[in-house]
Amino acid sequence: MVFGTEYKLKFIPKNSRLAYFVLFLLIFTSSLFAQDHSTTLVIPPRSHAPIHKATGTHLFFAVGRRTTVDNPQGVALTKLNSQDDPDTENDDDELTVYGVNAGHNEIIYNTSLIDIEIYRPKENDDDALLRPRGITANPKGLVYVADTGHRRVLELFNSKQGKQLVFRQSGRSDDSTFVPFDVSLTQDGSLFVSDSAGGKIWRWYPIQNRWDLVVDSVETPLGIAAYDQTDRWTAYRPSQIAFIAKDGREVWITDFSGKLIAKYQPDDNNSKFRYIAVDYFNNFYVTDEANNRVVKIDRYERFVDSIGQKGKGDYQFMSPQGIAIWKRFGQVCVAESRAADYFFIGTDIKNPILSVNHNTLRFQFFLTEQARVTIWIDSLHSAMSDTVIDRQVVAQGDRSIPWQIPDNWQPGKYLVHITATPYYSSTKYFTASKQLNWNYLSQSSALQSDEE
Repeated sequence: MVFGTEYKLKFIPKNSRLAYFVLFLLIFTSSLFAQDHSTTLVIPPRSHAPIHKATGTHLFFAVGRRTTVDNPQGVALTKLNSQDDPDTENDDDELTVYGVNAGHNEIIYNTSLIDIEIYRPKENDDDALLRPRGITANPKGLVYVADTGHRRVLELFNSKQGKQLVFRQSGRSDDSTFVPFDVSLTQDGSLFVSDSAGGKIWRWYPIQNRWDLVVDSVETPLGIAAYDQTDRWTAYRPSQIAFIAKDGREVWITDFSGKLIAKYQPDDNNSKFRYIAVDYFNNFYVTDEANNRVVKIDRYERFVDSIGQKGKGDYQFMSPQGIAIWKRFGQVCVAESRAADYFFIGTDIKNPILSVNHNTLRFQFFLTEQARVTIWIDSLHSAMSDTVIDRQVVAQGDRSIPWQIPDNWQPGKYLVHITATPYYSSTKYFTASKQLNWNYLSQSSALQSDEE
């Protein structure tokens, strides 16, 4: 995928609608209310995903009384190679979702467009789970889960074309204080593990069963997300680890040797971060259990946006926990206490303002995700109009775009339009937009503007 050029992203085909109904039956009481919200994450249209907030009721329809929602934790998204038809792209966005239902010591996952399975061995079996937390998976069928209660990491394999999770091995460090909380699998096949009790970050090589200490003396590390430079769906190549530290009060970014690159501390001292995921552009999305939101920060640990508030409706969460992103198409799953939410990565135009200096009009705004931006101006008293930029690729962050006011423009009232079309799967149906009024007096006079 080459961003910054025209790339045709496909939609969820109609025959996959039931798949996304099933995917978010995982973890799961919601009612839907329209409200103002950031568009950094966007809800897919019903034609692509009829259910975007799945509840325990949906889970009951899928599996009956086999299980109930009880303390959902980590989630993982992947496209299994065994379920991919190489002769068509129509199934490329049909994912397998794994959800940790910790209260029942089980993993719930979909095996097809309509079927759900539950991994729940008997309590005394060698492959049984006890208070599991984080989970990660890859297209090859490998699944790793932090078996926190047993102080180990389980390696599972999704066999029979994605139909059955089976136990392969378990691993743990030799450290006597080792208690894993979350896991993150990288492209090279190594696994990064946050050790919440030992205060460490480990790297496990399952084939050699070798454990290397990466970061030491971290207060209660929780969620972790890592990516290496060989990852196809990573825009920026330096390999990095991001993990939640200090029992949910900070986010740290290090390289693979453990060297600290940056730290993020939220303005709200009440924040309680839990899990973390990374997107194609190496932005990090962190669930904030205490404030019922998802916080987005960039790869330099700069705040980008906050999405959500407490509630049971759209763009609302109740104690969000696990979060996972399928980076190829920007599909996002968030697990909360009684529901699982499905989004696409979008973008938002924040704080748009106009400024003027002689014959130059300047458009300033903050973009929460790289996007194709169009700016045009219409006169409210004549047919005069002009396009400033047309689908220009604009990077995430604070932007400032100058435009020279033509000599023939007459004083009067104008309407400024700013639109931003994101990448990923949202690109064909969603466009963020802002409008501002521009009262143009003359090239040498003051400027007045108001956002609408």
